[in-house]
Amino acid sequence: MRTPRLPMTLAASTAMALLAATPSFAESHAMAKKGGELTVAIETDVRGFGTIKGGVLGQTGEIVMRTIQEPLLDWDPETNEPQPLLATEWSHNDDQTVWTFKLREGVKFHDGSDFDAEDVAHHYNRILDPENKSRSRTFIASIEKVEAVDPLTVEFHLKHPWQALLPYLATTSMSGPIPAKEAVEADTQNRSPVGTGPFKFVEWASGDRIIVERNPDYWNADEINLDKITFRILPDTQTRFASLRSGEVDVMWTDRGPSIVEAKQDDKLVTLVSEGAGAAVNLLNGKKEPLNHPALRKALAHAWNQDALVKISWQNTRPAVEHPLGPVKDCGDVNYRGFDIAKAKEYIEEWKADTGNTEVPTIVMIHTTTPRGRELGEIYQQTAKAAGIPLELQPVDQSTLVKRVFTNDFDISGWRIADGADMGPQLYAYAMPGSSYNLTGFDDPKLAEVAEQMRVATTREERLDLQCEMVSIMNDDGGILYRGGGRYHAFTTPRVKGVPAPYRGAVDVTRAWIDEQS
Repeated sequence: MRTPRLPMTLAASTAMALLAATPSFAESHAMAKKGGELTVAIETDVRGFGTIKGGVLGQTGEIVMRTIQEPLLDWDPETNEPQPLLATEWSHNDDQTVWTFKLREGVKFHDGSDFDAEDVAHHYNRILDPENKSRSRTFIASIEKVEAVDPLTVEFHLKHPWQALLPYLATTSMSGPIPAKEAVEADTQNRSPVGTGPFKFVEWASGDRIIVERNPDYWNADEINLDKITFRILPDTQTRFASLRSGEVDVMWTDRGPSIVEAKQDDKLVTLVSEGAGAAVNLLNGKKEPLNHPALRKALAHAWNQDALVKISWQNTRPAVEHPLGPVKDCGDVNYRGFDIAKAKEYIEEWKADTGNTEVPTIVMIHTTTPRGRELGEIYQQTAKAAGIPLELQPVDQSTLVKRVFTNDFDISGWRIADGADMGPQLYAYAMPGSSYNLTGFDDPKLAEVAEQMRVATTREERLDLQCEMVSIMNDDGGILYRGGGRYHAFTTPRVKGVPAPYRGAVDVTRAWIDEQS
C-alpha cells in the first residue's frame, strides 16, 4: 500500500497559499516590474558546480547555485514542511523505505534537453557510488539506490526509514540541485553549469564575477523578473559595504559584525535577517599527534573563548551556542566545555603526566585570510597562550583551507557546520568512523551507537532527542568548538524588492525585482 504524502493539486494550492502570505511573494506578483539587472556582492569565489569536482558549495556558492539549478523539493521554513518544485507529488510504502516522486511535466534544462527521471537517478546514483568519492555521499548514505520508473516517475529506495529524506531532497547545497545528465557526462558541469533554474549561466571570471541571465523557457517564467544577475566576488568586507552604499552593488551578504552593526543603523539600507541552525566552529584534528590525545583536546576546548569572539568579531550579531541544532530544540545540559583557563591547565598537566612530555608542542591553526579569519586566529592564539599552549597561525585562502581539512593536513582549522532543516545527517557524518566528514577523528562506540539510533528514528522528536545526546558526547570529546550560532544577515538597497530573509544563510535573489521609484 502506498500512502500519499501530498496530492498534486493540494500540494500546489498549499504552496501558493503559503507563499502568498509572505510580503516578498505578494510584492513580486502584484507589483513586480519586469526587466533590469541586479548585482550581488559575495565574499568568496565558487569552487565549482559539479557534484563530484565541486565538492562543497559554502554559502556564497549556494547563493549562485540557487539561480541556476533546482532541487526536487522546496522547503517552507515557517512550517518546516516540503513544498513542490521539480517534484509535484510524493508517496511512500508502508515501512517508508520506498518513496515515489512524480516529476513536473514540460521542464527543460538550459541546453534544451528534457528534465526527466533519468537525470534525477543519474545525479543521486553518482553521489552514492563510492568510486566517485563524493563529499555529499555520507549525508545521503541512507539512500540505497534511485530508479527511474518512467520519464516522470522516480523511486528512492532507502536502507531504512529515514526522516531526513525530504529535507535533503530540498537542500540547495551540493547534493540537492539536479544538473543535466548530458552536461555531467560531457564533464562541463563544474565550470559551465546547466540546470532547470530561472537563470542560465553565462560567464565566470574567476576571482571577479559570475554572470547569469534570465531563462526564457523556465517552467515558472511568470515569477521571474530580472534579465540579468551579476555576482561580484569581493572578499574584503569594507569594499562590499562601500559598494552597496554607493550603489555599485544592490545586495550584500556578510557575516562581519562591524559591517552588520553599521548597516543596520543606515536608514538607506534594508536589513534581512533570519534565525537558524548550524554554527561556525573550530575543528581539532584528533586523527594525528598531538591532538589525538583527549586531554590536550579538552585543554584546547577550555582555552577557547566563544563569548569573546562573539563580542569582538561578531559584535553580538550571532549568538553563542552549545550545539548546532538551533532554536528548534532545547537540549539542556550538553557537556559544553566553556572557557576556563584553570581547567585547561589541569588537562595540560594530565597530558604531560600521561605522555612524559614537559612542554606542549606548537599547535598550527589554519584560518582564512579574511578579517573574520584573522580575528578568530588572534583570539585563540591569545587564550591558548594563557593556558600554556603555543599556537602558530597560518592564513590560507578558502579553497586551500578546505583542501587541507579534507586531506587531514591541519591541527586546528576554522570551519562551518551548515544550517539545515534537519541537522541529523550532518551530525551523523561528523561523528561516524569512516565518514569523509569525520574530520576530527571521532571514534567513540557510544557515539556511533547513538548516531545509528538517530538515523533510523521514525519520529522527529525522537531524532532531536538523540541528536542532543550525540552533541553531548561530541562536546565532551572537545573535537568541535563552537564560535557562534545560526543568525544570518544580508542587506539590500530600497530599490530591490522580493528578496526574502537569508534562509540557511544563503540569499535567494531568484524572484527579486527592481523598483527605481524607491
